[in-house]
Amino acid sequence: MLPQALRVIIPPLTNQYLNLTKNSSLAVAIGYPDIVSIANTAMNQTGRAVECIAILMAVYLTISLLTSVLMNWYNACGHQRTLIRKLIS
Repeated sequence: MLPQALRVIIPPLTNQYLNLTKNSSLAVAIGYPDIVSIANTAMNQTGRAVECIAILMAVYLTISLLTSVLMNWYNACGHQRTLIRKLIS
């Protein structure tokens, strides 16, 4: 019963993890302001706003893509297990 449910649950769960990563109040309160303040300091010292914002976007994109890749990998492993169980029975 659980493997059948996992096959249906994983894609929406991936979306929830991505939303949690993006909208988490803890991440916004602790992690993201640190990154933004470092970028602001770098912008003020170097005057290169575009490069600093590009780095900030790259960090945010990396976090989102890493979460997505991990959840897709987990989904693929679960799908393979389901196929193997169907072949065995």
